Amino acid sequence: MIQPPQRTYSLCLLVILAALLTACSSAPYRYEPLERFDVVQRAVTQEQGGFVVRASVPGEQEAEDLFGIPLYKRKIQPIWLEITNVGDDRARVVLSSIDREYFSPLEVAYMHKSNFSKQGWMDMEDRLHADALPRHIGPGQSVSGFVFTHASKGTKAFNLDIYRIGKEAAESYEQFTFFIEVPGFVPDHRDVNFRQLYSADEIRDVDKDGLRAVLAEVPCCTSSQDGAAHGRPVQVFFVAEGQDLLRALLRAGWNETSYERDKDYLAGADYFFGRPPDAIFRKGRDRSTERAELALWLAPVRADGQPLWVGQFKNAIGRTFAIGELFLGVTLDPDTNDGRNYILQDMWYAQAMRHWAWSETGHAVPKDAPQQDIHGNPWFSADAYRVVIWISGEPVAMADVTPVNWDRPGALREVKE
Repeated sequence: MIQPPQRTYSLCLLVILAALLTACSSAPYRYEPLERFDVVQRAVTQEQGGFVVRASVPGEQEAEDLFGIPLYKRKIQPIWLEITNVGDDRARVVLSSIDREYFSPLEVAYMHKSNFSKQGWMDMEDRLHADALPRHIGPGQSVSGFVFTHASKGTKAFNLDIYRIGKEAAESYEQFTFFIEVPGFVPDHRDVNFRQLYSADEIRDVDKDGLRAVLAEVPCCTSSQDGAAHGRPVQVFFVAEGQDLLRALLRAGWNETSYERDKDYLAGADYFFGRPPDAIFRKGRDRSTERAELALWLAPVRADGQPLWVGQFKNAIGRTFAIGELFLGVTLDPDTNDGRNYILQDMWYAQAMRHWAWSETGHAVPKDAPQQDIHGNPWFSADAYRVVIWISGEPVAMADVTPVNWDRPGALREVKE
């Protein structure tokens, strides 16, 4: 009897699925040893308070070969650490200082158990458990192993706290901060030759008072590629060395992006100083939903010897950047002042800021008469204030951040007076 085509298709699909499940259930666990990769050789070393720490992050393909499972596809990123205790006290590693929601080795194994036979799953558990970083380090002892963290794009930024057991609180622990480049990811700013963006005679060197005057000359908004249409306002400025600004953003949870600067990208980008952004960073409310975007341009200005960066903030509403821009475009929050204020608070809480100042050099647009950016998104700005943030290369306590008394937004002025 001839079966209906639909039923035949369904039976074929079931047969294929059954074959795949059978293949997986009988698959052994296979992996490559650490010695076959240069993960250890490229480790970054820091020494502090009687501890020597080496850290490295395998790239996506390295991690899959090392552990025999597609970790990055499950949003898991392994960090290799080696910690040497050269002091006289026992010490304990706080794994939650690296990632508050890190994955345990057996949890990682369980998430991938369907890929292997029962024996393969058990072998995987043994391997991951054996290669995990020990938590306790004796005097003169060196330990090494992996910590399984949530995957992040671009440079991996993380802290590491090591506590001395039995010591007073004032001298009980050391904190390390690492910024590790991950193989296989090239951030967009890596392709920009910042030293050649401007000639020496194009760069203006100013002090704080001179910077205040310069901001009045900076255009209010970005533009389209041909300069015919206005974009959204630029309301944030950073005074910082490039490396310090990068690390400040990473500490605050921003992710680097990687764009191919092809024809479509160039046609749709916001332009400032006659070019698309030198760097774009994104972050979200959780580890997978990117809703906020910060575009940066290096300005032809140095303030007290440090570069000036121009920033434009966008916040997606309704759809995320990653999905929305691919299919339907992105709907942006029209209140640009909210984004400006967010950046100021974000840098403050990240302990990345030394000073800040308000500059009444922007462009006020009333809410009931919004303007449109180059993509047709409406925007408004209740006032004409921009914010300038001086970035610190080292963490600064919130109470130690000081204002530069330039201009004061109306609400603050009313309270003060």
